Amino acid sequence: MMSKTRGVWSYIVNSSKNLNIRTDRMLRREFADTKNPKGCRRALVDIRPQPDPNCPLDCKRPKKKKEGILHKIKLKIAEGGSNFGTPFRRVKCKKTVCSPKAPQIALPAPQEKKLPPVPAARPGVQVSVLGADTAIGQYVALLLKQCSCIKKLRLYEAKDNHGCNRDLCSVVQDLQHINTNCVVQAFSCACFELERCLQNTDIVLMLESGYLNVDMPYEKRFEYQAPIVKAYADAIANECPKAFIIVCATPIDCMVPLIAETLKETGWYDPNKVLGSMAVPEMRASTLAARALCLEPRYCRVPCVGGTEGEALVPLFSKAVEYFEFAEHNALMMMEAVRNAPQAVSRCDGPCTRVGDLSEAHALAGLVTAVAHALLCNDIPRVSGFVETDLGHVISPARYIANKVEIGGGGIRRNIGLPKMSEAEMVQLDKALSSLCHKQRLVYNWYCRYHCSSPRLDTCQFEFWYPKHHNKMDDCAYANM
Repeated sequence: MMSKTRGVWSYIVNSSKNLNIRTDRMLRREFADTKNPKGCRRALVDIRPQPDPNCPLDCKRPKKKKEGILHKIKLKIAEGGSNFGTPFRRVKCKKTVCSPKAPQIALPAPQEKKLPPVPAARPGVQVSVLGADTAIGQYVALLLKQCSCIKKLRLYEAKDNHGCNRDLCSVVQDLQHINTNCVVQAFSCACFELERCLQNTDIVLMLESGYLNVDMPYEKRFEYQAPIVKAYADAIANECPKAFIIVCATPIDCMVPLIAETLKETGWYDPNKVLGSMAVPEMRASTLAARALCLEPRYCRVPCVGGTEGEALVPLFSKAVEYFEFAEHNALMMMEAVRNAPQAVSRCDGPCTRVGDLSEAHALAGLVTAVAHALLCNDIPRVSGFVETDLGHVISPARYIANKVEIGGGGIRRNIGLPKMSEAEMVQLDKALSSLCHKQRLVYNWYCRYHCSSPRLDTCQFEFWYPKHHNKMDDCAYANM
């Protein structure tokens, strides 16, 4: 009995000691060994654990007071499990670096819309059409108004004529309504505006002044057109000596040497800036050859050499299509058709006047457009033109002859010369050179008479040392030329 009582009391005493030890542990606070700068130590309980560098946030989920079965099901579904026996997954903190969130700022200011840059001005040339009061001049103006490389088009009325039933000013007002950038202006000889029309001009297109009978001999046509063309050349030498001159006033075989001699007199002659038009006969020959071969005209091109009209014109039908030659009698027949085309076209309407204005205007507008693109360095076209001969290519009594040339930014870039021809074409070319020599001699004789008798130039007293050959000429007879 005593032993049992002693055991009970010993158990009670031991229990009370353990209780006191636990109470002391609960009431006693452990302090850190290190001191802060103020000299006091903090309890270990008050010191917060250092944050994890990979995950500075607390990885433990905050627990609610009481977690029910619905909370456990939601937790399992959120963790990828199901409520059909799939064990719970451990919630682990993934090692991801949490990027700090930038504080919200005010809405940015509206950005101004950048306007597209203004395109640079398109380069263009200025073209002056002398003799635009005729129907062909108006047709050429209409076609050139649609050319994108021409920025200004000036039309000059050479003289009052009754060939065109519309006034030039009304034509210009009508052309201004076309929606292109080309500006059209009108100038009249009645107001002495030839010099104004030629100022700062890049290309000068000389057309015929008035309507001439195509059956009229070339001597009479030359005497009618020569004073007008001479006045044009004098004005060009004063206002635009570096302009590119395209001569279309017939006879072209005579007008090109006349312009050259006039510019030589003033010291502004450049053989690379004077071109006689061969566009019209070349267009007719190419169209005729294309119809004979049943081809499209753009795939067939017949060059013309020699002169520009009559017996001096020699179209080379052997060069129409590569690796093909017409029979000799067919080539001669087509050559005669091209030479007589102006008379054939004029006789279709009854009176023998110029009625082929539409086709000629188309050919001349194409030539002016090609020259304009060449002067702007957009292209290097090859055209047929009546130019001064290069003694290294052609040895002939005629100083001016029609052949192929290349046109560049400074004018005629290269004179290609005469191509290889057949025997029949060589015979025709020999006859053409003789005719050209006779026409150029006629021009020189007329120029000498005009040079000695003109009261406007009066250059005899300044160039008395320059000998000139005269054949029994009376200066008084040409005083009123």
